Amino acid sequence: MTEFLDACYSAIKKQGKAIPETLASVDLKETDIINDAKRIVLVGCGDSYAAAEYGKWAFLKVGLNAISLSPREMSHIALDKRNVVIGITASGRSLATIAALDRAKSKGATTVVLTDDPEGKAVESADRVWTTRSGVNSYNISPSSPTTTAMAYLLKAAGRLANAANGRLHHDVTRLETLGKRLVDWADRKGSAILEMIDVRRPLYLISEGPNYVAAMIGHMKFNEYSLMKSILGRREEVQHHYALSINDKDRAVLVSDNPVTSDDVSYMNVLTKTLKMQAYHLHADDELELLTSLAQTIPNAIALQMAAYHTVLRFDSSKKQWKQPHVDAFKIY
Repeated sequence: MTEFLDACYSAIKKQGKAIPETLASVDLKETDIINDAKRIVLVGCGDSYAAAEYGKWAFLKVGLNAISLSPREMSHIALDKRNVVIGITASGRSLATIAALDRAKSKGATTVVLTDDPEGKAVESADRVWTTRSGVNSYNISPSSPTTTAMAYLLKAAGRLANAANGRLHHDVTRLETLGKRLVDWADRKGSAILEMIDVRRPLYLISEGPNYVAAMIGHMKFNEYSLMKSILGRREEVQHHYALSINDKDRAVLVSDNPVTSDDVSYMNVLTKTLKMQAYHLHADDELELLTSLAQTIPNAIALQMAAYHTVLRFDSSKKQWKQPHVDAFKIY
């Protein structure tokens, strides 16, 4: 194992401690600005965009008006003082996210940066700073802990607005505060199980919908960034209507769903394995974790896919020292 891969794995393992610590650190008074916003706009790049998409689902769940955008898409919407724009950047250095926050500020919107580095440049563009506790000391490795801690932060911010009917959300926030190492151990087992059906010569379809689509997004990025294989991200309906036409026998798929499993999930898996003749794995945060909502279940599912991608590169390219550096440098993102 290389120093690079060791650091990637260490960052994944830290989530058992980082998620509870981040949840415990959330100052709910600092999140009160979202209460009366006409619209909440969440922006981010890469894994931080996945966290923004997650935040959209979390705020919609409690009745807030929220959308998620890539930073460049911000130019296509009207902004004013009734909007709150949350820029998510783990390292606090994403140029596109900083530019989006500056634009929002110039239009009178309230700006928030959700970051793991409260001294990063992005905080200069924010009216408020929300800080995660990922525990990593480098942002030049595969993003993992900073992503899920941002998701956990947004979940707790939304959870404070949940009414009695959403008591399940309160339960799940408390549960995530206490799972600790068990959460990562569960994800490691699931990631190892996914590894057993991986063939790096074949594409991997990652299929989901709703909040768990965020977990599929994160897995999609993890598999692709290690440069060993191609992953294809698809919503369940997209796969049914279009993607199925590109599938070949023995291609691979992971269906990420809510728990408990429904009859529709079983039927979907049967189509993947029996009709399309794929090798498929059904990932869902099972009863062992005692998480009741799709929002909370998304977090362990995301970690399981981080683990699966890591175990894949460890098995097939254990000497990997870094990303494809010319590709990394192709676009100036920091």
